[in-house]
Amino acid sequence: MNIKDNDILKNLRDIIDAKSKYQKVMLLYDDNVSNLDIANIFDTIKEVCIFNKLNINSEQERLNEVNDGYRTIIYLCSTESFLNLKFDRSEFVNIYFPIDNAILPYFLDKTYRIEKRINDYLLLNKRIVDISLVFSVFFNKFYNYIKNLMYFQNSSIEFNFEINELSSLNSIDIINKIEKDFEFIDIKIIAECEIDYQFLPVVDYLIITAFSLLIRSVHNHTLSMVDIYKSVKEDYALVEKFYAMANNELFINLINLNFNCINSFCEKCRVGILDRVSVCEEFNETSIKEILVKLKDYFKNSQGLFAYLYLYDIFGI
Repeated sequence: MNIKDNDILKNLRDIIDAKSKYQKVMLLYDDNVSNLDIANIFDTIKEVCIFNKLNINSEQERLNEVNDGYRTIIYLCSTESFLNLKFDRSEFVNIYFPIDNAILPYFLDKTYRIEKRINDYLLLNKRIVDISLVFSVFFNKFYNYIKNLMYFQNSSIEFNFEINELSSLNSIDIINKIEKDFEFIDIKIIAECEIDYQFLPVVDYLIITAFSLLIRSVHNHTLSMVDIYKSVKEDYALVEKFYAMANNELFINLINLNFNCINSFCEKCRVGILDRVSVCEEFNETSIKEILVKLKDYFKNSQGLFAYLYLYDIFGI
């Protein structure tokens, strides 16, 4: 990713001139963008490309137009609109104009892993501090650690949670230090559950707390299973999935054999998130309950680690 934070319209024209001169360029925007913003972009690049624009929240059939010979895509929209995109961006020169305080999603590919592409550009017209980035890194350190431990019987994730001060500069530095195969599963969850990016810290804290309860319940032999037939009704695929999980002791054995390490890592992550959650906006009880409902449904229909949170009734389903 190339970062440009000075005179962004000039940088935009320079990029188009170098990468897409006289070729088709699509601007994807949403309802948060003014006509003046769109006009400024059009006036800046109209002489060096074939310009078109489309609301990013259009029907998928219309969005498929980007595959009709377009070389470059410009994204001028909210984080939520961007996360709802379904097409593969890897074939384009991508130019991102964040309009809110979020940058992490623009660095991720369609599998929610860091994508280090030389043809991607992030144009910043202000100093953006992505607070949610820290919460996400902390949570996903734990998730990637336990996932690798479960499926590959090893994990090399570091336990370091020392990020004392967050700025626009070290936000980029944090992202650049992340390994390519590091998965940001929480971004996938909020995208699929249609939860606003601003609620990412709440999502991370709720899930890491749920894992903490699950891990200690396994260790203390206090697990209780959800009433499978009552909770999934006549969905026999889910019944079979949960009964297979209940009879597979791999997950339970994994936690018991590695309890001290897993529990310590989980608690460091949970406390690291909790210590910083005060810097976020206040979230009311109603919004948290709505998030919990969406998370429960996601866990119910997911595979792997998250399904255990549903199976063992961690949220009292």
